Amino acid sequence: MKRCRKIIFTGVLAAVAVVNGAFAEDTIKLNSNDGTTKFVVQDNASAAVFSADSDGNAYMVGYSSAARYYGDGSALANVSTHTFKIGESYGGGIIFWVDAAGQQVLIAATADQSAGIQWSNNSNTTGANLDGIYAGKANTVIISTMQHAGNYAAQVCADYSVTDPVTHEYYGDWYLPSMIELSLLCTQKTIVGGFGLGYYWSSNEQGATNARHVRFDTCYMGYYARTNSDYVRCVRAGPSTSIGNLPISAESVTDGAYLSSTQTFTGANAFQGVTAASATITGEARISRSPVAAADTGIALSAADFGKTITVNSAVARTVTLPTVSAADIGATITVVKLGAGMVTVQAAGGTYIEDSTAGGAIYNNAAFPAYAAITLRLVTSTQWLLVGGRGAWITQ
Repeated sequence: MKRCRKIIFTGVLAAVAVVNGAFAEDTIKLNSNDGTTKFVVQDNASAAVFSADSDGNAYMVGYSSAARYYGDGSALANVSTHTFKIGESYGGGIIFWVDAAGQQVLIAATADQSAGIQWSNNSNTTGANLDGIYAGKANTVIISTMQHAGNYAAQVCADYSVTDPVTHEYYGDWYLPSMIELSLLCTQKTIVGGFGLGYYWSSNEQGATNARHVRFDTCYMGYYARTNSDYVRCVRAGPSTSIGNLPISAESVTDGAYLSSTQTFTGANAFQGVTAASATITGEARISRSPVAAADTGIALSAADFGKTITVNSAVARTVTLPTVSAADIGATITVVKLGAGMVTVQAAGGTYIEDSTAGGAIYNNAAFPAYAAITLRLVTSTQWLLVGGRGAWITQ
């Protein structure tokens, strides 16, 4: 039977021990408390590759926990040592999930946003079936796009916002949690607090008429008719999300993104080059939704649509025609989102190309499942559109 060894060093090591093979459950204890006693591991060329001193600092090639160095020896500036914890107040709510590194979190609102509200306000199938950490954000965008304005669970979260009374930071990127996110929230219900004993809506659709929910006294998972009423508790991600939407607060927005009761601008203002001596915005600032083009036989875009997301409800085939461009438009982007089983075609204007298509050619997605897809195009020359992002199978022609 192999014996395990426990090695205890007291004081300074007086000799170098050469060990062939591996230790088996060994403990090395440095009893000196002056920080000078050090255990060192060397490579075959007698160069130190790891060491630990009696003050608890570890040193490895390329990194030092005591001084925090890059591999080239330069010091790291402003290194945060904060590790998030479940139950901590942060980002407008209470943390209920932390990743393995302690750096990415999910945050629940401190109270319910509704004690009883329907999941949807019409019978449209939304396609909101993404599940996982952060998936609720995408589902909420899909639901609110398909359901339009109204009083329903996803809309409640899209409209919810919090301003921290101490830091005055604004948090407006809340969403209806996915089933996995909602289940994780249920396991921490006592720490977060304020929950009812009934069911809470998730952002996951279940077929054409139902949506999935979780009962918070038992954490039982099931589904319910979308026209019935359940509780709603909104969540958000922090410090940043995988989809890059509002890292901490509404600190940066795109042109035209503010909606408010009163907007006053002075100076020369244009979306492609804003020069303003001052700007005053009063009322609640919110992020506007992408423009929706529904039930159209064709959608003709212009230069005013550069930078926009065009969302197409494609119950039947739809065509989006790109604008006529020039060298002055190089760098412009356009995103098209397909929501529906019908084919969506993005058509180039005459004399321009999309990827490897012919002049005036097109790129299309005709997948019936999944029904949703997206494509982002960037103008890289006066005649060439390059595909720089998207989802789904897009085919040039």
